[in-house]
Amino acid sequence: MSLLTDMSPILIPVIALLIPIAGIISWTVIKVTRLNLLHETVRQLGSSGQPIPPELLAEIIGGKNS
Repeated sequence: MSLLTDMSPILIPVIALLIPIAGIISWTVIKVTRLNLLHETVRQLGSSGQPIPPELLAEIIGGKNS
């Protein structure tokens, strides 16, 4: 028998478990990257003396709780 046929009973559950794990990891990476970009925007606005929109601050504060 071929190697793939012999390994399929093991590979199918492993792949089935890795798919949700990959989804959780990618969601976390996207969320952290987005918050870092928001913080960088606030930092640049503050250093240039421009007013920081309250919506932007509310999104950063709200992002920590969810």
